[in-house]
Amino acid sequence: MRTFPRALAKFRRIVDERGRRLRQKTFAELKQLANESSERVTVESRSATIETIVLPLASGGLQVVARGFLEHRLMPGKSVAMDGFCKHPDETITPMTDREFRDFG
Repeated sequence: MRTFPRALAKFRRIVDERGRRLRQKTFAELKQLANESSERVTVESRSATIETIVLPLASGGLQVVARGFLEHRLMPGKSVAMDGFCKHPDETITPMTDREFRDFG
């Protein structure tokens, strides 16, 4: 029974969907999410959390990350899934670099 890869793939799709919905929000709406708490979800009977991180950039933009942690089933630890981008006051979006993602891992 290979549930681990299936559960992780499903969890990554959930986090990617959160990122897609965040990209649709306006700059002002994203700014208001700066103090949003994490969300608890269950993926194939495994506990997980997804948090939205909104950080101001020196350029005046916002760095937005959807970061999730999925509990391992058989051993201690968690798998991480992330999606993120930078939103600017003119409503343009730029992708985050791999290096920027490493800061959140």
